[in-house]
Amino acid sequence: MNGIDSVGELHDLRKEIDGIIKKVDAMRDLRDAVKLEAVYPPREMALAYTKLQEAKMWVGQALKELGHPLPPEFADEAE
Repeated sequence: MNGIDSVGELHDLRKEIDGIIKKVDAMRDLRDAVKLEAVYPPREMALAYTKLQEAKMWVGQALKELGHPLPPEFADEAE
């Protein structure tokens, strides 16, 4: 599994991705606040944000396949 040999490391990876998502979100907020489109282009930043969300989701799917489902507090609430 590409150097990742434990469930704990997958959880750590998911947390790291989440931290990067939060950083990108903060950069987008800054861009919107001070109009830095030339520095942080909106479309590209939106795509980066989406791809990071997908990466986090796929690591979650890998954990699920290993028998470690998403904790109940993070489950979808839609019916």
